[in-house]
Amino acid sequence: MSLSIGFVGAGNIGRAHMKAAKESGLKLVGVYDILPAASSAAVGELGVEKAYDSLEALLSAPGIDAIIIGTPNKFHAEQTIAALSAGKHVLLEKPMAMSVAECDAIIAAKNKAGRTVQIGMVNRFKNSSQSLKKVIESGVCGKIYSGQTFWYRRRGIPGFGSWFTTKAQSGGGGLIDIGVHMLDLALYLMDFPKPVAVSGMTYNNWRDLDSYVYTSMWAKPVPGGKKDVDDYAVALVRFADGQSLNVNVSWALNSANLSPEMGIRLFGEKGGVALEGMDSPFFYGEMAGKLVDTKLQVAGNDPMVEEQRAFIKAVTEKTTPIATPEQGRTVQMILDAIYRSGLENREILLV
Repeated sequence: MSLSIGFVGAGNIGRAHMKAAKESGLKLVGVYDILPAASSAAVGELGVEKAYDSLEALLSAPGIDAIIIGTPNKFHAEQTIAALSAGKHVLLEKPMAMSVAECDAIIAAKNKAGRTVQIGMVNRFKNSSQSLKKVIESGVCGKIYSGQTFWYRRRGIPGFGSWFTTKAQSGGGGLIDIGVHMLDLALYLMDFPKPVAVSGMTYNNWRDLDSYVYTSMWAKPVPGGKKDVDDYAVALVRFADGQSLNVNVSWALNSANLSPEMGIRLFGEKGGVALEGMDSPFFYGEMAGKLVDTKLQVAGNDPMVEEQRAFIKAVTEKTTPIATPEQGRTVQMILDAIYRSGLENREILLV
């Protein structure tokens, strides 16, 4: 059984989901975007059957099983709750919401509706990530006691002046935009230990487009627009069983030797693993009394397609999705605590 899908949001991420949906075997039934031209373009260019002029019209259309939401963060909670109330399953782009309270509202609506919600943590679905998950689960690393996760962009602020850089619409900057990916993936590989304390700092160094020199930009800049969000964040997360995780993420950083630009390193009592970049997985350990560095040979894949196939499986077979809203809430709790720690200049206790 496949699914008939409606899309909320026809911007960059929405269009990426539409392209992946074709390969995933989904039926692209309808789309709604606050900009009618974006919805019309999705119909004409990407093969969606119909554009709707309101969210309510899309959700009430017959024959739609599930909704994929790819809109500014501000709308995630209200649109997800509306879709659940209309009896739809939901694949919700990251971050889950703007706050833990909004995450709780989504979870309550999901439980009431009896529908599936999967959070769009796409990097879990890379073959490289899945290979390291299996290595850790095999026990060769022993207990993972600490880790590092990072994403360094030298100049990579998206849509400077748009909703991306406006806190009221995004909830934050680099930390909630790309840091959420690295934090989630590290927690996933660590089997989601319970966080108990967070200490962090965030920085907003580039405040206007005129002073920001760059070579490329995801999404179009908006001259004169606002930037009141972080472009750099650093944090230490402590867990109930003694584990720890360092988080380091930037949208814009004056630094050399940013190689790899992103990655995860987890340290175990018997061995360690790493993603050097997102597609180069390694195991570090011992063999025959010698230290060994082993690069896992892993075929590339399209993680968004695999993400959607996992969503189909969770819905049709009524199984727990790989990226649950409860896990999304944990990620959001840590993000909220990092922002609060920086604002209040102290460690935040979560228990």
